[in-house]
Amino acid sequence: MDDVRHAVAANITDLRKQNGLTQAELAEKLNYSDKAVSKWERAESLPDAYVLMQLSELFGITVDELLSSQTAWKTRKEIKKEQRVVTYDTRAIILV
Repeated sequence: MDDVRHAVAANITDLRKQNGLTQAELAEKLNYSDKAVSKWERAESLPDAYVLMQLSELFGITVDELLSSQTAWKTRKEIKKEQRVVTYDTRAIILV
């Protein structure tokens, strides 16, 4: 259980920071306190199932990815980012 708690803590922290949110801003989006978010990020507690679903929707990942110690969601986000770059490059070439 500690592994899951630590994986979720690391994932919430990484995703929150990548999305430019403070703990207070994330808490507001979830209708929770910033103290609860802080406890999740320190692996002192786990969000309940409903909050895990909210987090996954907010960050565009699956609950499974949120619970996983593997970083598949990071890879997927990098692929999307690369696809955007290719799209922009293609548009630039077409415009020229």
